[in-house]
Amino acid sequence: MNAYTILYQSVPNWENVPSVELHHTGWLPEAPIRAWAQLCRDDQGLWVRLEAEEANVRATLREPLDEVYQDSCLEFFFAPIASDSRYLNFEFNPLGNIYLGFGSTRPTRVRQIVSSLEELFHPAPFTTEQGWGIVYHIPYAFIRNYFPEFEPTGEAAGNFYKCGDLTEQAHYLSWAPMTTDSPDFHRRQDFGVLHFK
Repeated sequence: MNAYTILYQSVPNWENVPSVELHHTGWLPEAPIRAWAQLCRDDQGLWVRLEAEEANVRATLREPLDEVYQDSCLEFFFAPIASDSRYLNFEFNPLGNIYLGFGSTRPTRVRQIVSSLEELFHPAPFTTEQGWGIVYHIPYAFIRNYFPEFEPTGEAAGNFYKCGDLTEQAHYLSWAPMTTDSPDFHRRQDFGVLHFK
């Protein structure tokens, strides 16, 4: 099973944070797209950094209810309590727009609307010569709205994804392998292990 150790850093220094590649291609032929993920924590929350090499970036969706996975999209699905099937999915496009959900199974998941995205998560999209990426912060206080008992110790679960349903070449990449015959990131049983250090 895939495992990742979440290091403590009072200020993120991404050169010292382990990087994992999202190399599982899922259900479609391999696309000329690569992606990586990094995760660390400070005293207030989790820092997430995702980056993609992607030649033809699609960035069109700006409204709060837009389904950003249709654009070029980088995603982090996080189950803070390893024994709990519920999780949060953070999906960002290159404009810093978010699609956020909470729940366990598809029929019971609830879309979450964030009134002050910039103040809460501080999303910072960036571009590179070969693509784009995003850095954002998830406060522990936000996580505890859903999981009051959460503490950044022991084990959690999660997965990192790259997709783009309406991009020039549709693609689905993941860190931990996907075990279905058709596209579905929302499978808690496919998450990897996250260790807090």
